[in-house]
Amino acid sequence: MTDHPLASEAMAALLQLGPTIALPDAEDVGTRRAAVAAALTGPLAAGTIADEAPLGGRPALWIHPATPVAPDATGPIALYLHGGAFEVGSPTAYQAFCSNIALSLDATIVVPDYRLAPEHPFPAAVDDALAAYRDLLDTGHPPSTIALVGDSAGGGLVLSCLLAAHRAELPQPAVAVGISTWADLTLEADAHQRCATTDPFVTTAMLRRAARHYLLDTDPRDPLASPVHAPPDELARLAPILLLAAANEVLADDSSTMAGRIARAGGDITLDLFPTAFHAWPLAGDSIPESRDALEHLTRFIRERWHQGPV
Repeated sequence: MTDHPLASEAMAALLQLGPTIALPDAEDVGTRRAAVAAALTGPLAAGTIADEAPLGGRPALWIHPATPVAPDATGPIALYLHGGAFEVGSPTAYQAFCSNIALSLDATIVVPDYRLAPEHPFPAAVDDALAAYRDLLDTGHPPSTIALVGDSAGGGLVLSCLLAAHRAELPQPAVAVGISTWADLTLEADAHQRCATTDPFVTTAMLRRAARHYLLDTDPRDPLASPVHAPPDELARLAPILLLAAANEVLADDSSTMAGRIARAGGDITLDLFPTAFHAWPLAGDSIPESRDALEHLTRFIRERWHQGPV
């Protein structure tokens, strides 16, 4: 686990403002979707372009560095699964952040528009994530050139997709990264009490409602819904994984528990727990030093494993 200094001035100031700038927690999912779209949607980073084309039977946004040479059709690529508690978020809302990743990696980032609850409950999102990954393989991308990345519920989907790929006897990708990963939909982790007053943006009540809409009658301990409950023999066979989380967020234990279980199973896991940040803080961009540090870490982690050959 990486050591980090105390919170920067910019991070401390944002945490102080947290309750006043948090997104409205409306009961109506349409209201929440509109609020997230308004808050997150930004322009593509300078030096990137985006195209729309389907992936795995779903619409998807393909973001590339704008270089004079066309992207290599089978070159390194990152499949990004966006956050939003399985209910909100979209490729467009994530285009600003994912275009920064595309620049950092000098590679294509593809963001599928996977189906959302409550209209499409579990396992629709997992099925769509696996279909997107399978499509990349079927169209000629070697698994050694593929990264899976996601934040929050999308981080959980990354882990679920790795498990689903293993069960489908597909090769694992080269690497996977989860940011503030939601990996345990039982909501029984200690951090839900311990961090209730230190997480400025996410509450357990919000997550409980989202889990209810997503799961319906599914057991929250189903490993494809809550990867932290996957058996050790499966965890040992997953791709190398980096989990980034903030120690003061209510989902902190999802990452630390997941990391511990993978490590005990003999899997390849790296946990980077920032002592003071906020949920999915890398999305905040260069204005927050901790966000910049996290992006640099995940970029380095992915690039090193792309160069190690097939998993």
